[in-house]
Amino acid sequence: MGNRTFTVILATAVVAIATTWSLIPGAAAQEKLPSKSDPSCLKCHEYDKASNLFAGKFVDVSTKAGTLSIRIDKDMEVLFFDDSTTLKNAENFRAIPKEESVRIVYYRKDGKVFAKVVEVKKGLEVPKEKLISTEDVAALVAKGPEKGKYVLLDSRPADMFNQGHIPTSASMPFFAFDKLQESLLPKDKDVLQIYYCAGFS
Repeated sequence: MGNRTFTVILATAVVAIATTWSLIPGAAAQEKLPSKSDPSCLKCHEYDKASNLFAGKFVDVSTKAGTLSIRIDKDMEVLFFDDSTTLKNAENFRAIPKEESVRIVYYRKDGKVFAKVVEVKKGLEVPKEKLISTEDVAALVAKGPEKGKYVLLDSRPADMFNQGHIPTSASMPFFAFDKLQESLLPKDKDVLQIYYCAGFS
């Protein structure tokens, strides 16, 4: 009888904990929803493999209606936002420049699409002392990796590398860095590592 009572109490406790957990915001598994990304975003990111994600260009915001709109290819997506929406890399929604790239994690609630996280694309800032001129790169390329003691890494997507690249460079798309670092990065720490992308030279 004692074991039976313990089992009933334990089962009741498990049900109570499960019920409480389901009431905690965000505790339940998020509904998996399709992702949609602008082709320009997919050149560098693998957003098509994610779920609950929109990636495109910021169009406008209405703080009165609590909505923001983004353009994904030729389509327009309008999402609601509220006090629970997290905004990254911008002071507020009005501060997001028009046509800036944004990535939005979204969910559905009461038949509406809500933005959970809105992340504005942030440019990579490289300290001036870490930059190298195109003339210096050209001089090193003329010497070659052995004599110039450098490794030149193209961080653009592989298809862009295949269309054309700087001589002596190796393809190392930035989203594949972790996979390729072992094979492409030099063991000798004195070897100069030079990275370039599709941005400004």
